[in-house]
Amino acid sequence: MARRDLEWWLGLGLVAVAVLWLRLWPHLMDGGTAFPGYWVVGRALLEGQPVVELYDDAVLASLMEAAGFTPDKLFGPPTLVLTLAPLAWLPVETARAVFLLGVLWPALMVALALVFRPLGRPGLVLLALVALGQPVAANMEVAQIYPLMLLAHAVGLWAWARDRPGIGGLAHAPMIVARGWYGLPQALGWAVARRPMGTLYTGAVSVAVLLATLPLVGLAAWRYFLEVQVPAAGSSETALVLAYQTWRSLALHLTTLHPRWSPDPPLTVLGPWLWLGGVVIIGVITVLAGSRCRPGADGGRGFALWTAAALLLAPVAEDHHFVLAAVPLASAWRDGHRVVVALACVLLLPDWPFDQPDLLGGWRSLAAYPRVYGVGLLWAVLAWEGLSRSATRGRSPSPSP
Repeated sequence: MARRDLEWWLGLGLVAVAVLWLRLWPHLMDGGTAFPGYWVVGRALLEGQPVVELYDDAVLASLMEAAGFTPDKLFGPPTLVLTLAPLAWLPVETARAVFLLGVLWPALMVALALVFRPLGRPGLVLLALVALGQPVAANMEVAQIYPLMLLAHAVGLWAWARDRPGIGGLAHAPMIVARGWYGLPQALGWAVARRPMGTLYTGAVSVAVLLATLPLVGLAAWRYFLEVQVPAAGSSETALVLAYQTWRSLALHLTTLHPRWSPDPPLTVLGPWLWLGGVVIIGVITVLAGSRCRPGADGGRGFALWTAAALLLAPVAEDHHFVLAAVPLASAWRDGHRVVVALACVLLLPDWPFDQPDLLGGWRSLAAYPRVYGVGLLWAVLAWEGLSRSATRGRSPSPSP
C-alpha cells in the first residue's frame, strides 16, 4: 500500500474513533427525540397492530405513553415502520445502542469514504469536517436513518460516475421506499441525461420492494399516507417551522402571514409566487444542466447536481438531512470550486442557532436559513458546471477508492 493511501486510511480510522467518542457515545443510551417513536411502531408491527392505526395520533400516543415515552407522530411512508422492526423485540436502550453502533456508525463511515476517497488528502479533510459537523451530530442524537441514506447516495454517485444504471437503480429505490422524496430527483436525472435505464431500474426495484412489503404494511396505510399525510406536508404551517431548512420554508416565511411562525412577512404581496417561481427556476436550470451531464463522463457531477436540488426543494429538511450534502460538497471540490466549498461548509456544518423566536418575523428571517444558502451555493456551481461543459469536455471520472 502506498504511503499516501496508508495515511488516508489511518486518518479515516482516527475520524471514525472521533465520531464514536464525540458524536455517538454521548447519545448511546439516551432516549433521543425520534428513536422511541420508531421503536414503538416497530414493536407494534411485530405485535400485529395494523400500520394504518399507527397514523392515528391518539393510538400512537397511547402506545408511546404505555411504553413510558412522550407522544410522537408517525410521519412518512408506511414502509418507514419497517426500519426498526428487526430490532424492536429488544429493549429500547439495547435497540438504540445496536442501531447506532452496528448500523448508523459503520454506514456513515463507509459512505463518507466512498464519497471523499477519490479526492485524496483534501477529501480526508472534508470527510473529517462533515463527520464532526452538526448534521452527523443530529443524526446520532435522533438515531434516524440518514447515514444509511447517505450510503445509498454514495453508491448512487459511484454508479453514475461509472455509468452503471442497474446499480444506480438499486441505490435509488431504498431512498424512495424509505423516505418518499430523496431518490426521485436522482432517478429523473438518469432520464434527463439520456440514460433512461437508470430511471427504469429505479422504478422496477421500487415497485418490487413496495409489493413485497405490502402484506406487512397494508394497502389502507398507503391510502392514508397518500390521501392525508402528503397533502398535510404541503401545508404552509408545516413549512414555516424554522427547523425546516428548505427553499420552500424560506420563501413562505417572506410571504405568508402566520400569528406564531411568521408574524411580519415583508413580501406578502407575492403570496405563493415567490416559492413557486423559485421552484420553476431551480427545476428548469437543473433539467438544462442535467441534460448536459453524462453518466460515466462527468465524474458524478450530474448525480451531485440532482442531490443538491433534492435538498434545496425538499418539502422539509432538518439538520440530520444535510448529511446528504456530502455528495455535492465532494463534487464541487472536484470541479475546482474550493472557495464555494469552504463557504458551504461554514453554512452547512456548524450548529448555528438559527431556530430563534426573534428570527420569525420580517427580513430577520433571512438570517435563519444558513443550510439553504449552503446547499444553494453548491447547487449553483454544479448547475454552472453542467451548463458550461459538454459531455466531451467533461472531466474524466475520478479513480476508484
